[in-house]
Amino acid sequence: MEEEQRILFLADIHMGIEHELQKYGFHIRTRGQDRIRRICDLITEAQPDLMVILGDIKHRIPGTSYQEFFELGSLFSAIRKIIPFIVTPGNHDPGIEEFLKPEELRKKEGSLIGSIGILHGHTIPDPDLQGHLILCGHHHPVVSLTDQVGVALKSPCFILGEIDEHIFTQDPDEEGRTRLLMVPSCNELTGYGIEKTFRSPFSPLSRSLHIESAEILLPDGTYAGDLHSHLAYEKDTPA
Repeated sequence: MEEEQRILFLADIHMGIEHELQKYGFHIRTRGQDRIRRICDLITEAQPDLMVILGDIKHRIPGTSYQEFFELGSLFSAIRKIIPFIVTPGNHDPGIEEFLKPEELRKKEGSLIGSIGILHGHTIPDPDLQGHLILCGHHHPVVSLTDQVGVALKSPCFILGEIDEHIFTQDPDEEGRTRLLMVPSCNELTGYGIEKTFRSPFSPLSRSLHIESAEILLPDGTYAGDLHSHLAYEKDTPA
């Protein structure tokens, strides 16, 4: 995203997820260093002035696993060598402040970078974000697209739409409309179908999104349809 500066946004890195999956019988070699290299390559390719991480950098709740302890240090050290960054913490991030400098950490309720609001998405947004475009993580949106012969493509996606102004404590008529952009997860082991997210919303933002006017965008910017039609189609499709 570009205004006066070029900003790279990432969400839901979930370092250490492999260690936590072992508890459920999934034994996966850690991909932490691969993730770090991929993020650094993305920074080098995009050449931003600033990177914003929209929360859930780590995975374990509560505490920090030994895998996270080593990988978080490596992640932040690698990024600092390339570019300044800030973090708006998520629900998986208790203790993340131990790895960050004070100027790298924003409050979990959200804050502004110029005219852009940022937060993870698990809390009610700060009133200062009203009337702005808000970028959030937390929801890990994935869309399933099916053609006429039943071939499905599953892809991470962005969800763009307006949110109900009553989510804010201020007068809903004061600031004008507030738009929301849900950013897909940066972790290849995560993803949550958007039909589940919006039929059983699990956050203040997903409960407040105007589904009738929201749009689905693929990572390359391809328009994948409106959210309301997609949910109606999924509901009517036999299992």
